[in-house]
Amino acid sequence: MSSLEIENLSGGMEIGGGLGGLGAGKVSERKVLQEMATQGMDVSSSSAVTGPGTETFGKVLDRSFETVNQHQVDADRAIKEMVAGRTKNPHETMLLIERADASLKLAMQVRNKILDAYREIMRMQV
Repeated sequence: MSSLEIENLSGGMEIGGGLGGLGAGKVSERKVLQEMATQGMDVSSSSAVTGPGTETFGKVLDRSFETVNQHQVDADRAIKEMVAGRTKNPHETMLLIERADASLKLAMQVRNKILDAYREIMRMQV
């Protein structure tokens, strides 16, 4: 899996080398707002998006991937308990395996959509 780290603009934005070496950079919110103002864009509502109490996209992704990981760990533990003979309930084991599989497939689709959007933005002409 590529190393893609997304953070709030106020903390900077890091894009790791997992995207084919497209480079890494830090962008401060102030610089982005200044550039938007020089381009004639309205910056008055920009700070409301990243205000206190809102959750950043990176944090939502982190929490989602932690949930996917927990589902994988639960399914693995259930398989080990089934093989060791500590549990006699194959239905519960299969449900845990299917939940882990579905959550991993969903996470992969989200990752693919994010990468497609990133590539589309990189193809845009300025």
